[in-house]
Amino acid sequence: MTVLPARRLVAVFATALILFLLILFPLAFALSLSPLPAQGFHARSVSGSIWSGHAAGAGFGSASLGDLRLSLSPLALLTGEARFRFAPEAEGPAPVGALVAARGAFAAEDVTAAIPMPPLVPGVAATLSLQDFSVAFVDKTCRTASGAVTAEVRVETAGMSLAGTAACAGPRLLLPLTGRTPAGDASLFVHVAGDASYTYEIKVSGAPNTDAGLLAAGFVREGGNIVLRGEGRLQ
Repeated sequence: MTVLPARRLVAVFATALILFLLILFPLAFALSLSPLPAQGFHARSVSGSIWSGHAAGAGFGSASLGDLRLSLSPLALLTGEARFRFAPEAEGPAPVGALVAARGAFAAEDVTAAIPMPPLVPGVAATLSLQDFSVAFVDKTCRTASGAVTAEVRVETAGMSLAGTAACAGPRLLLPLTGRTPAGDASLFVHVAGDASYTYEIKVSGAPNTDAGLLAAGFVREGGNIVLRGEGRLQ
């Protein structure tokens, strides 16, 4: 029988203890220690360990993500990052992806999700669908952004489908979405700043038979276009 030297035996037991503690480390406590809640992530309740946790009623800012399976990468902690991967609690489609938080930095990686947004104004609401979407902010400045984004915008009983690709425009994230609607060519430009504030502009080349409905919803006429602008915060 091989007898391990005392020092090696202590090292083996110490490693085993560390792994054991990591396996059982509560996800809720790890989440509370990370910068992610301050950057907008929240949940009604969090349970389980960092390897296999659950977040009920999760969301980011004012956007709902539903019930999620959530895990924390211990390896990312060695680089000073808190990297949380998420997937739907029940089998089915999105949301999936990762949220990464570090001092002075935030990123979303490979996110696929359908996110209902709060009503822009009474009677006007939108759902954003992200496909392989990624964005990174460092010191509140957009450094990289990519991925397909589509939006279903509902104006009373009418609707418009718009699509585009995420990009950085100066220090802000830009979602430049365009499409055609029964009312004419339409666009939705959303700018998101590093402090979670955003502005948006919806523009439609208004046709006379749709002007009344859009104007009643809060759009204004500018030349040959019907326009709605606003702002808000994701947190």
